[in-house]
Amino acid sequence: MKFWKRKTGEVRVPGNQPPGKEQPDIVMGAANYRDFMAPSVIREIIPGDKNLLGQRTGDYYVEIGSTTEMARYFRNFYAALTTSYTQAGMLNGLLAGDFGEADCDVAIHVTPTDPERTMWNLEQKIAQKEVAYKEEPNPARKQRIIREIQDLQRQHVNLVSGDESIMNTAVQVLASATDIDVFGRFCNMLVKSFAGKGIVLRPADGNHLTALLNMTPLDPGRINYPFRNAEASNLADWFPFGAGGIRHKSGIVIGEDNLGKLVFFNPWHHNNGNYNIVIFGRSGFGKSFLIKLMVARLLVTPILTQSGYKDVRVAIVDPAPEKEYRNLMCALGFPHIELSPYSRHRINMFDLYESEDEDGKVRVNVEETVKAVRAVVFRMIRGYDNRDEILTGNVKIKIECLIKKLYSDKGITEDLDDLYETEEPVDSVFHMERRKKTMPELSDLYNLMREEPELAKASDILETFTRYGGSRSNSIFDCQSNVDISRCQAFTICVADLDEEILRPLGLFIATKWTWEIFGSDRSILKMIVTDESQLIMDKSVPELAGWMENAFRRARKKNISMCSATQGFEVFLRVEQGIGVLKNSTTKILLKQDSVDIEAVQEKFNLSEGEAACTLLFRKGQGIIKVDNDSALINITHTPREYMMFTSDPNDVVGILRGAPVDAN
Repeated sequence: MKFWKRKTGEVRVPGNQPPGKEQPDIVMGAANYRDFMAPSVIREIIPGDKNLLGQRTGDYYVEIGSTTEMARYFRNFYAALTTSYTQAGMLNGLLAGDFGEADCDVAIHVTPTDPERTMWNLEQKIAQKEVAYKEEPNPARKQRIIREIQDLQRQHVNLVSGDESIMNTAVQVLASATDIDVFGRFCNMLVKSFAGKGIVLRPADGNHLTALLNMTPLDPGRINYPFRNAEASNLADWFPFGAGGIRHKSGIVIGEDNLGKLVFFNPWHHNNGNYNIVIFGRSGFGKSFLIKLMVARLLVTPILTQSGYKDVRVAIVDPAPEKEYRNLMCALGFPHIELSPYSRHRINMFDLYESEDEDGKVRVNVEETVKAVRAVVFRMIRGYDNRDEILTGNVKIKIECLIKKLYSDKGITEDLDDLYETEEPVDSVFHMERRKKTMPELSDLYNLMREEPELAKASDILETFTRYGGSRSNSIFDCQSNVDISRCQAFTICVADLDEEILRPLGLFIATKWTWEIFGSDRSILKMIVTDESQLIMDKSVPELAGWMENAFRRARKKNISMCSATQGFEVFLRVEQGIGVLKNSTTKILLKQDSVDIEAVQEKFNLSEGEAACTLLFRKGQGIIKVDNDSALINITHTPREYMMFTSDPNDVVGILRGAPVDAN
């Protein structure tokens, strides 16, 4: 076959020539992707040129036209580091570009070096420095040369052992904006902001277009800007590597992350699904210390909400025998309440309080209190009836009906007016404030149960916990309340002196429920209820107590309450279904050091990565992970020396403080 070649270089095959006159291809006019990508104009501006706005400029930059805006202006900088040392996150300010209204992009150019040539260069440099050291008469300069030699020797050793590799690197920064005035201010601010951080930004004047192409896939080749050598660890410091973080910009400071940045935490942040918190960790690794730190800072820090800054009310229910929250409250000037046979403080579990629902209607939630009292009574009976031989289904129903009867006999309903006495003079004295009706007591329920033959055995057991049982310790909840905390910003309720097997878990529950009722009366106030050692409530044998706790975690958001549960017994939460409900209804989860026995369950329930799970086994005292929804951060709990003296429960530290010895707060 024979070919003819035109002068234009086009190969034509005989018999395949188009007929008629020559004309442009009719499909050439269709737009393709290049037409959509191509800007209207690209040109490099130098001093004296006019831009698209007709302004004569005195700067160097690149001007690129667009179909959506008049033009966008670009200026390139190359970063020169004035120090031989780097630190993690040193370029984060450049990567964030949060110091102006323009855009900031960063490119890090990396070229690997030849190891043999690099070692030879290091050896030559070390030899030169050693000669310079011998010839240098100034002692101060000789010390500087010694440090330089040591640094070069360290690099050489790391390179030989393979612990490090050396790269040729260049950091390129691109500033851009659509407003020429904003663009100029941003570039000036960019240079000034990093000049004091050891990063000098030098503009690529006269080569801005070439530098711009170097940051894109259109890069024609290696840039001509001089590279700087950097070890792999130094290079890693330039990238935005980190352990995540929570996106709270206000609230209290609970510590620092692994990069040394402050970690802010706001339980009432508008992005939080609810305000609840759970804290898990082994004994002695900072659970109670963290609670004290959070409480103390919440009490002095107004919290930002969508309706403005608000103060916080805090209640702590403490079952620990050490009574370690007592010193905190005394130091802050708030009351400490002890439910003990030896104290004068008493709480009646039958107490009722008004509460405001979502519609703004104020009512008395009798039904919820009936369920709580029923749960306590069932737990008292089960203490001596493990097999539920006495507490049958019919007995449970009758007891609940009698509890309701106690309120109905006093004329108490969900109507708010029924909660108070009628305004009649007592001893010819009128009271300006309404007085609540006298609440039922546990002995009243006992007397009603005695009248029911079917409840005879149950009433015999319940008698032990009434004033008729003859035990001052067991009858501590058969009383009228004599504590008023309605105007207290913070307080603690300690149940440590109660019987460990039965009464202490009941006291923890009763105090938590009693506080819940008082706090729930005003939905506009931010409240936090802290329950330490909350595994005592999550008792498998008493699902009623655990059920109330789960329900409180579900409903707390509607009352503006943050429920905070702390425990070292993670496995206890897994034993009961209600414990899983508490975990699911807690937006914030804080994990301190964990035990290897629990780590698989912890990793599964909290959706931890393998790295996070491994970290929880290696944490030291005061280290942990905070997870808020899908955000998480490593935290190191930070404190002042005075805070440490107030919060520590280490007996060795306490003795040292009392003796006036300095305390290591690290």
